[in-house]
Amino acid sequence: MKVIKGGELDQGRVMEFTPGGFFSHRFLLEEDGMGYTITRTVIPAKGPQRWHYPQHLEACYCVAGEGELVDLGTGERHKITPDTVYALDKNDEHTFEAIGGPVTLICVFTPALRGNEAHKDGHSYSTGYRSPVYNVRSVPIDKVTANDYNPNSVAPPEMELLETSIWEDGYTQPVVTVYDSENDQYVVIDGFHRFLTLKNSKRIREREGDMLPVVVLDKEMSDRMASTIRHNRARGSHNIELMSNIVSELVEMGKGDRWICEHIGMSPDELLRMKQITGLASLFTNREFSEAWEPEYEG
Repeated sequence: MKVIKGGELDQGRVMEFTPGGFFSHRFLLEEDGMGYTITRTVIPAKGPQRWHYPQHLEACYCVAGEGELVDLGTGERHKITPDTVYALDKNDEHTFEAIGGPVTLICVFTPALRGNEAHKDGHSYSTGYRSPVYNVRSVPIDKVTANDYNPNSVAPPEMELLETSIWEDGYTQPVVTVYDSENDQYVVIDGFHRFLTLKNSKRIREREGDMLPVVVLDKEMSDRMASTIRHNRARGSHNIELMSNIVSELVEMGKGDRWICEHIGMSPDELLRMKQITGLASLFTNREFSEAWEPEYEG
């Protein structure tokens, strides 16, 4: 058990940020082992302050003062007064302005802050690279959708085993997604069959409360495809025709041979085969490729 008093915080946990002149008193950090950070933030009445935390989710509870919160993505304005919480559940870029005097907020960050973060460009934290797995979030299954280019396939017996595994052990790996803000959907990059298991298994869906653990990548479409291929190639067997179709789409997007080889871990010879295979997969089903390739037979 830990008891932490604001007046006894180490000097390294009391941060003053410029511009803006606000203070952040960091009660819990990553080293405390709780998985989240709690701060008391005091914001002076010095005009709007712009903030954006792409690597953290944040919720703030106002305990004193009055301010205005503006969502820079939608333009929506909100009056913040004591006993009000606002949650930046989509890493929302925003401004906050204290009105008529300082505002005091109790803020929770997840994942936890390390303690050395600084506002690198005046409004966003510079924390260095942080793997997405440190920011697992729970989202409603109805907000998760499959991509239309997954090259992997799992036979029914393996799907039954996966369902049993998740039922017995729970979800031990999050589903990798990208967030489609236009449609408010999380699109699967990797973990389609874990997603499908929750969607189709009544007992697991009821136990999990219709919620799926996901991590979110920030990727453009071509990079999303490359991420899916990298995840799946590392595990083994794929449908050759689907893989070749993805290569064809990447070529149509203007991606050159070097880009494709570097981003999906494919040799030039394999890429040539994929280009030849497009629309002609049956001609290559009995040929040997790298160990990561396994032709899918029917019958």
